[in-house]
Amino acid sequence: MTLKSIITNITKFCLQVKNISYYFMEMIASFSDKSTRIAFTNFKDVPHDFFLLPINKIFLNNSKKYRLVTCYNPHIQLFSVFGKKSKVTNSNADCKIFFSGENTNFFRKGEYKGNCIDYVSQSFGFDFSTADNYLRFPLWLLYYFTPDNNKEEICEILNKFNQKYKKTKFCSLVASHDKNGIRTKIYNAVSRIGRVDCPGKLLHNDDTLHNQFSNDKSLYLQQYKFNICPENSNSPGYVTEKIFQSLYSGCIPIYNGWNKDPEPGILNPKIILWFNEPDLENKNLMDEVEKLNSNDNFYSEFISQPVFCDTAAEKIFYMLSEFKNKIYSSIDKYIIRTSLKTSV
Repeated sequence: MTLKSIITNITKFCLQVKNISYYFMEMIASFSDKSTRIAFTNFKDVPHDFFLLPINKIFLNNSKKYRLVTCYNPHIQLFSVFGKKSKVTNSNADCKIFFSGENTNFFRKGEYKGNCIDYVSQSFGFDFSTADNYLRFPLWLLYYFTPDNNKEEICEILNKFNQKYKKTKFCSLVASHDKNGIRTKIYNAVSRIGRVDCPGKLLHNDDTLHNQFSNDKSLYLQQYKFNICPENSNSPGYVTEKIFQSLYSGCIPIYNGWNKDPEPGILNPKIILWFNEPDLENKNLMDEVEKLNSNDNFYSEFISQPVFCDTAAEKIFYMLSEFKNKIYSSIDKYIIRTSLKTSV
C-alpha cells in the first residue's frame, strides 16, 4: 500500500467519524428541539442563502421555526448534483427540492438526467420541461439576483452591464478544464490574431489574476476587449454564468453553446460573437475579431449595442417570482401536512 493510499484511507475514515458524530449530535438535539430540520445535500458551492431566503419567509409567515442540520433525519431536504443520486432517491424527507446548475445530460455521466422530477417535490434546472414540479432556472440567475429583487432593482442590476471600461488588452480565457475541447479550439483560432491570456489551469500563461487581482475575475476581465467563454457542454437551454461574467466586465464574448440566441428575450444575440465549432478556422468570425480589435470606431459601435433585450427585466422578474412561488408551494404543502398530523 502506497503512502498516498494510506493517507486517502485515513482521510475517508476521519470523514466517516465526523459524519457519525454530527448525526448523533443532531439526533440528541432533536429530542429537545422540535423545530423543522432542513438539510442541504450535495450542494457544494451552490449558494444556500438563495434558497433559504424564501424558506425563511414562509416559516416566519406561518410562525414556525426551522433548524439547519447536516445529516440526521431532515424534514425538508434540498439537493444538488455534487454527490451520489442515491442520496436523493433514498431520502425519507417529507419535502425534497432539487437544483442543478450543471448539464445533467453529461455531468456525472448523466446520473442526474431528468432533474430527479420523479423523486422530489420540486425541481429546478436548465432544461425545458413541462413537468408540474419543474421550473427552468439557469445558474446565472444566482450570480446577479436574489429571489426578492423587484423590477426596478433588476433594471438597476442590468444597467451595470452597460458600464464601459478602458480596454488595454486583447483577449482572455479563464478556465480550469476543457472536457469537450471547444475552449482550446477557440484559443488556437484567436491566438493567430493576438495573445490570449489564460490565468486559469487551462493553457495557463498568466499569473496576474491571482497576483494582481486577488482572484477577482470581474476586475481581471475589465482589461480585455474579448473573452473566450463557451459552455463546456451543449444541451437545449444550458446557459451558465460564463457569458454573463464576460458581458458584466464589458468584454465581447466569443461564445459557443446550445444556441446563437442562448437566452431569448433576455440577452441581445447581436452582442455575442458565435464560434462555429465544426469550422476550426472560422474565417468570418476571425475577420470580425481582427477588425474589432484594430478599428476603434467599429469596436465602439459594436460595444454600444444594448446587452439585454427590452423584455429582459420582465422575464427575469417572472423567473425569480416563479422560483419563490414554487418554493412557497412546496414548503406550504409540507407545513399543511405536518399541521394536520399534529392536530390528529
